[in-house]
Amino acid sequence: MTASIVQLTPFLQPFPYGKNGHESLAARYCLSTPGSKARIEKDGGIKPDQPYGECWFNTHQNGPAYVEGTEKQLRDLVREDPEKWLGKKLLNDEQMRSQYENDVPYLFKVLSFDKPLPLQCHPDKKLGEKLKEQEAQEKGKNEDFVDGNAKPEVGVALSDYFTAFVGFRPPHQLAKIIKSVPEFTSMFSSSTLSKLDNLVSSSSSSSSDIESVLRSLFTESINLSSTQVKPLVQKLSTRLEKEGAETVFGSANEFNAQGDANATKETEAEAMKRVWELSVKVYGEEDVGVLVSTCLMNLLRMRKGEGAWILADDLHAYVEGDIIECMANSDNMVAHGLGTEEQGGISTFAEMLSYRHLPASKLLLEYEDSSKYGEKGATRYYKIPIAEFDLLSISLSSSTSSSETISPLDGPFTFVVTEGNVKVTIDGEGIELSKGQAGFVAANSKISIENTKEGETAELWGAFYQ
Repeated sequence: MTASIVQLTPFLQPFPYGKNGHESLAARYCLSTPGSKARIEKDGGIKPDQPYGECWFNTHQNGPAYVEGTEKQLRDLVREDPEKWLGKKLLNDEQMRSQYENDVPYLFKVLSFDKPLPLQCHPDKKLGEKLKEQEAQEKGKNEDFVDGNAKPEVGVALSDYFTAFVGFRPPHQLAKIIKSVPEFTSMFSSSTLSKLDNLVSSSSSSSSDIESVLRSLFTESINLSSTQVKPLVQKLSTRLEKEGAETVFGSANEFNAQGDANATKETEAEAMKRVWELSVKVYGEEDVGVLVSTCLMNLLRMRKGEGAWILADDLHAYVEGDIIECMANSDNMVAHGLGTEEQGGISTFAEMLSYRHLPASKLLLEYEDSSKYGEKGATRYYKIPIAEFDLLSISLSSSTSSSETISPLDGPFTFVVTEGNVKVTIDGEGIELSKGQAGFVAANSKISIENTKEGETAELWGAFYQ
């Protein structure tokens, strides 16, 4: 009988928004595993001026993990015995079976970035299949759209703070902010601004009315040319330098994100100015994403352990932080702005968006400490509104508990150690792992986790299907 747990060799992604060299947590995590370290060194090692954005622990073809110490991809291991690794419940789940046949339904990653990711959204399954087919016909191959799956996701902070643009601000916020910033006002037609005013003043606006106005705001702004964008960015940057955040963006302070959605305790104006200046510095004065994100989107500032949820077709752009990211098993993205030129098409971008417009505090993930999944009270369970996965974090220390036992899960459990050293044991067989190292556990396994360094804290994060 083969073991029900394996160590993973992760895949390092040198995406341009990542932190440079060894500053990148993703790079350091990949170096902590001998197999991935050897692959990196064979390619010349970690380069000081090279950004490294993501460390992947998954089965996707764009960045497959391997079973440590072998040349076997994790996906091949799963396919050898899908019932063992995936579990009967997942294999009998009609949605999972149709989208992820004999495969793990989620991607589990660590991201490390100090500049904004592209302004983006991820297609639902229907559009994902269409974009994949369309690209294959046009290019004779698939580059941007290599699968036909949806890609809802969550991001949770490992660093002290995690900043992200997520979704549209509610219409009443948009109306006040746009009207008070002349550069924002000039981005839109008078008819669209009138519709926004009417929407806000009406007591009987329908969801379709709201979506229509938000669509107009996004479509008009995302289609601004670089020659239209540059003078607006220059003027607004000059005013911010001379007049300060509170004068230029002060109207937004009425809508300060509350609680964990504003862990930095900045005013909304201060946060908008800080991220504006970072975006302009990185992407320049002609990038339309700088205007669109700051003008239209919620700006969340989350602390360690806090996170946000993003459904398929939701507009978002992470800004800075080290995070756990988990998503459905897809690598599709439609994007334009913040360093990316029209991936998937601007018209597709505008048409596909959900135009979700919740206030910032409603976008935070809910969680439950001392959850039912851990028998000794050391497990936090994140309530993920996504079918493909759920998320756990486990913290072990001398002041809490030095060990934890995870009750058998219906599907596979993919995890990474983010602090300290642990021994993870299944049916008497265990592996010892240190910070940055990861493992994969078969479905229906009782998982024992032990902190192996007395007096130190150990932390582990994992995704699973349930």
